[in-house]
Amino acid sequence: MGSGESLAWRRGLAILLLLPALVVPPALAGERALHLLAMNDVYRIGGVEQGKRGGMARLRTLRQRLAQDHPDLLLLHAGDLLYPSLLSRRYHGEQMIDLLNRLDGEPGEFDGRLILTFGNHEFDQDRLRDAPRLQARIRQSEFNWLASNIRFTADEAGAPLIAADQLLPHWLEKVNGIRVGIFSITSDVKHPAYIDAFEGPLETARSLTRGLRKEGAELVIALTHQNAEADAAVLRALGREGPDLIVGGHEHHRMAERIDGRLLIKADSDLRSTALVHVTLDEQGGVRSDYRFIELDETVPPEPVSAERIAHWHIRFEREMCQETGKGAKCLSQELSRPAMPLIGEELEIRRFETNLGNWVVDQALEHVREQGARIAFINAGALRLNQDIAAGEPITERHLAELFAYPMPLSLFPVNGSDLKRALGHAVSDWQGNGWFLQIAGFAYRFDPASGAVSDLTLLTPDGGRPITDDEILLAVANDFLLEPETGQDGFTMLQPEWRRPVEADLRALVRSALKEAGESGIEPRLEGRICNAKRPGPCLAIRR
Repeated sequence: MGSGESLAWRRGLAILLLLPALVVPPALAGERALHLLAMNDVYRIGGVEQGKRGGMARLRTLRQRLAQDHPDLLLLHAGDLLYPSLLSRRYHGEQMIDLLNRLDGEPGEFDGRLILTFGNHEFDQDRLRDAPRLQARIRQSEFNWLASNIRFTADEAGAPLIAADQLLPHWLEKVNGIRVGIFSITSDVKHPAYIDAFEGPLETARSLTRGLRKEGAELVIALTHQNAEADAAVLRALGREGPDLIVGGHEHHRMAERIDGRLLIKADSDLRSTALVHVTLDEQGGVRSDYRFIELDETVPPEPVSAERIAHWHIRFEREMCQETGKGAKCLSQELSRPAMPLIGEELEIRRFETNLGNWVVDQALEHVREQGARIAFINAGALRLNQDIAAGEPITERHLAELFAYPMPLSLFPVNGSDLKRALGHAVSDWQGNGWFLQIAGFAYRFDPASGAVSDLTLLTPDGGRPITDDEILLAVANDFLLEPETGQDGFTMLQPEWRRPVEADLRALVRSALKEAGESGIEPRLEGRICNAKRPGPCLAIRR
């Protein structure tokens, strides 16, 4: 590390040392306390927004800082780390395990204070033949994994296909004088061939809480990867028979809710924030949890050694990919175009509101098949995984495009009537918290009121202006094929009729690349048009009131 870099890091660390402390009520006589740092849904080792937010190097700095005052600090990761990311397409999560192994500053040594559970994306590679790869990642881990509610498939000899010394059914140790028990719950939203069953959340929580308390646990924590509704249901249904605290993942935005006095907490995805939780036990065993969210932005300097390791992975990936494709050195850095205005791709925007990036991408799909009679188009926002904005004038590169489309994006044409379209939109806005099934749309507009959950005023956008879409009107639509694939559950859009689909001879990623190249230096300037009229966000609206 050069002297300039060293000085910059020390100055940044000094700023971090000045972060406001977690405000907690004064300790009472006989109370004991511990701290834990929670994270979830971390896909990129280098962070987002050109590395200005998040990243494993900032997490390393934060841990160093907190460990000065809390040497027994627990780090809990609530799942989604191996997939999907640009680098995981080649390294299958090896890069993430490498950086996690370095969080304690001692690669090669076991980190007994870092505990993870499985998210649904750990099972993106879901065939039986993929089991050895997942097992290898777990065995490479210098920390513990929990799989409390997962029953892995056994081989012919009766041994589970996924097994490792660091893969545990639960965790129980003394932390700062408190016997802490931790178990996990992972959603069955993704069910790979090497898992026989996911035990239900309630029975898992009841059984493991009881068992851990019998083994002497004074504090029981559930480390979960399921939606917040399912987490809250565990706390409401079990009360004192359930965990004292839930650290969760799956949603990508921070939340903290007290349910019957028990805390449910989740941080922002990709380490935009972490949650620092202060847990206190009184003499009677009563539990009190206080928390604050810590932003991992430019006020938290990346730890230099970790930053160098992240750079190693990025350089290696680009070199290998460019050599493999024959596109020349630094092919991922090649500029395609530039936006004349900011492109909004951050998840909490593109998964809840109309965005100009969403509009522009879906427009490419619709324009490609308009001559075939298509009138409308939509894509689930979870398929657009850039998860960051692109500033006006900033180059749009091949790397941006590769991150935007984490999966192949074949398209299909299919007929849909107005009634089923309205049902599809109702599903798209259900549990309006930033979920991947929210739709970005083209060719039509509608109104949505988050307070009531109501969808209304479906409007077809034509060259002559807008007109209402009737319930029995049949429109030819284009969408990404994922929404029409029964084997993957159609992301919940089961009101669409997959048997009527007709494949489009184009992949959306290729269409977007072609359009960016065509725009070239003149750039693109997509705007919000008022396709999705949200009552919580005033603005233009193309939906016609009835």
